[in-house]
Amino acid sequence: MRKAKIEVNNRDIAKMLCKAMPIEAEDFRAKVEAYMLVIKKLKPAQRLAMKAAYIFSSKVPREEREDMFQELALALLRKDTNEEKLAYSIARMDWVDWWRKYKVRSQYNGGSLNAEVKDNDGNAVELGELLVGEVEFEAKIVGELDGQKLWQSLPAKIKPIIQRRLIGKGLCDRDRQVLSRWIRKEGYQLLLA
Repeated sequence: MRKAKIEVNNRDIAKMLCKAMPIEAEDFRAKVEAYMLVIKKLKPAQRLAMKAAYIFSSKVPREEREDMFQELALALLRKDTNEEKLAYSIARMDWVDWWRKYKVRSQYNGGSLNAEVKDNDGNAVELGELLVGEVEFEAKIVGELDGQKLWQSLPAKIKPIIQRRLIGKGLCDRDRQVLSRWIRKEGYQLLLA
């Protein structure tokens, strides 16, 4: 079963950055702590860039992750955005472009989406299966962000009416009229949001 949300913290990013270093366990811990402090001092847009780059780079084969992280982080740092949805969209689109190129390159080199790769937990999975699962997950996350944006755009008088409908309660005549009137007069604005 898929997680509803990927939680990434500074320690995760610091560990990923330190993995390529030729250091031992005690030195590794110290280096992770040092990187965590550096990450903590970054501007919010920079931390968001690192987080989005970490999430999407973890969705590529292990041998490609460092390069992918660098590419995504650089693209996001250039955009310098504090908007989480925008950062994820940029990273997702770059990730999708990368997968398209990787797929063509793999097919040209005799590989395929049936190739076995390791997922985040180190389990062997087919590349195609991993890709489909990750695309479904990302679509869900983007849908949740869109839903939050839609909810925020609703007027305060309409939100309680919609909440009652969402939990299965019937509407009284007054609520039905208020909702109907709002939909006729202003509901189209939701399409523009």
